[in-house]
Amino acid sequence: MNDEKIIKILSLFESSEEAEALINILRNSGLIIRDSRVEDEEDLLAFLENETTDLVIAKSDSQLVNLKQTLTSLQNTGIDLPLIVITPAKKENEALELLSLGARDIVAINNYERFKAIIKREASDLIQRRSSRRFEKLLHEAEKRTKSLIESSRDAIAYIHEGMHIYVNQAYLNIFGHESMDDVEGMPILDMVDNDDHAKFKDYLRKYAKGQVKENKLEVHAIKESGRRSTVLLEFAPASMDGEICTQLIIRDQTLNTELETKLNVLSQQDLLTGLYNRKYFIEQLDMFIAQTLNGNDRGAILLFTLDDYGKIKDESGISGSDMLLADIGGIFKEKLNDLGELARFDGPIFSLLLKHIDSKKINKITNGICKIVQEHYSDVAGKSVNTTCSIGVALINETTASAEECVLRAESGMKIAHKDGGNQAHLFNPAIEDLGENEQDSHWNAKIKHALRNNNFSLLFQPIVSLHGESGQHYEILIRMKDDDGKIILPSEFLSTAERLGLTMYIDRWILGNTMVTLAEQAKNKTQTRFFIKISSGSIADDDFLLWVSERIKSLRINTDDLVFEFSEDTALNYLNRVKTIITGLKQLNCRVAIENFGKEPNAFQALKQLDFDYIKIHGDLIKNLASNVEMQERVKEIAEFCSNNNKQTIASFVENANNLAVLWQCSIDFIQGYFLQEPKTELTYDFDEGF
Repeated sequence: MNDEKIIKILSLFESSEEAEALINILRNSGLIIRDSRVEDEEDLLAFLENETTDLVIAKSDSQLVNLKQTLTSLQNTGIDLPLIVITPAKKENEALELLSLGARDIVAINNYERFKAIIKREASDLIQRRSSRRFEKLLHEAEKRTKSLIESSRDAIAYIHEGMHIYVNQAYLNIFGHESMDDVEGMPILDMVDNDDHAKFKDYLRKYAKGQVKENKLEVHAIKESGRRSTVLLEFAPASMDGEICTQLIIRDQTLNTELETKLNVLSQQDLLTGLYNRKYFIEQLDMFIAQTLNGNDRGAILLFTLDDYGKIKDESGISGSDMLLADIGGIFKEKLNDLGELARFDGPIFSLLLKHIDSKKINKITNGICKIVQEHYSDVAGKSVNTTCSIGVALINETTASAEECVLRAESGMKIAHKDGGNQAHLFNPAIEDLGENEQDSHWNAKIKHALRNNNFSLLFQPIVSLHGESGQHYEILIRMKDDDGKIILPSEFLSTAERLGLTMYIDRWILGNTMVTLAEQAKNKTQTRFFIKISSGSIADDDFLLWVSERIKSLRINTDDLVFEFSEDTALNYLNRVKTIITGLKQLNCRVAIENFGKEPNAFQALKQLDFDYIKIHGDLIKNLASNVEMQERVKEIAEFCSNNNKQTIASFVENANNLAVLWQCSIDFIQGYFLQEPKTELTYDFDEGF
């Protein structure tokens, strides 16, 4: 028997006789009905935990059921489950408000013909909706498989439109020595063909477009990114990409190494730090499971859980220390949770778990167990015993789950709520009532940041900047933390980007500058020469009153302005070049100093920044982290140091975390260093500059 011809109906009736009478009317009309009955909302939700049904019919005048609450509860499950309200005779109008709450229709108990028509219509509509979702998923899977086949192909494949690259796979990038699609998107194909073959290649393309070639293959000399020449055989085929008519180019792979391919396949699924599955593999498994739930006979959930104090631990222990923590926690999760489902390191300190064939009671038990595992575990991080907690977001998976992306976003929202509520807990995302969009998040942070500014809930931290060549004086980088009303520390990474979007960074800058100047004045009273480096946001750059405010604060405190160093990031300086130039001119008139931070990532920054009168360059941390083992980075750092030396600027290397990098920096003639190798950021000015390192 075709299952689609069977209509599964759940009756929410106190009277079994009334329910049976309606079911018999449907059966007598030729419909195949499989019926079940519950008496109240609690029984209904319990039934749906373990069973599936197509339609619910509910009596409006039941003494055991509040239909308004029942409709809300059904919506909260996220299940596509039509509910038809059955009213006493001639009382349909009294229940009309239930339509706005999600009821599909209302019919009097004695209106048998309309009742049969409604059931047939709703059953048919449900089949269509399920089919639509199924076909959407199948289409999505087909498109993914096609893209995946192209991407994983050993053959190099490119799509060309009007002579330009619009898509290439990894094998194609590897052949020509590029790292990502961004490197070649929009690049003319002729740029990859030797000049001697340009005429031959263009002539072939013209004839191919007119259908005048007998052979769809052409041998040319290709030019790789490194400048090396190699001979390739191009195969041409008509194609389309995202609806655009284009030409497909294939360069066939001539090698085959099954063993290597197997190893690479395993590595492509694995997170190397923790040994767990990686995000890519997890999403693939999630996509597959969502497809299995389309028929409404299966359900599950995903869990996203993050370490609550990871940012603070990373600040205190550095990148290597935080990696030790993640590796250790990942090992514990693998030992305790691996048998429950697909377990992965999703992103940074976030882990994920896919639970299949599971109900909400079991989910609750699992999330409580995960919280307990993390809370009771202590990790050895750089000789210190570190303990933290976790926040868990839960998203249910059923036949209405549209995509893996939607599912992940819901779990992520739940995770953020759990963290916001204090951490060490789980939150089940409710799609019917929760929508933590950007506006709501902005509203939350807007109130929180303004409250912190009004109540002085920010604090300064100081990290030493030390001369490699014995220059006297104390130098400190100024950092900031925000505290909530419970005294919990909130890192800048959690609020600064939102503050910038809301236009609040100029006020945060003023708080930092004002308190830094007070500290500088106190240092001067103690006869201690101290120089502070203070980051300036784009909000202050856009503030017309910024220079005036700085000038007035300096005059009121009578501080030595030579000890104030204003830092502008490289990308901000390049994006607001004229405005930054004006501000720097004003700061120089006040005898302040200027630094450009996060320098070295933009290849053309040297030329552009020559217009700015700055004193220091702080080299981007990405150039420093693995400096000792990366010759290319060493050459880049030497280039920056030479530029600064020739232009009477001083260099600062940030993110210095080990002695190996220190030795290389000294050889590169870097002037100052900063990082956890010297000292973590502290609330007091305690570093002994006389002792050195």
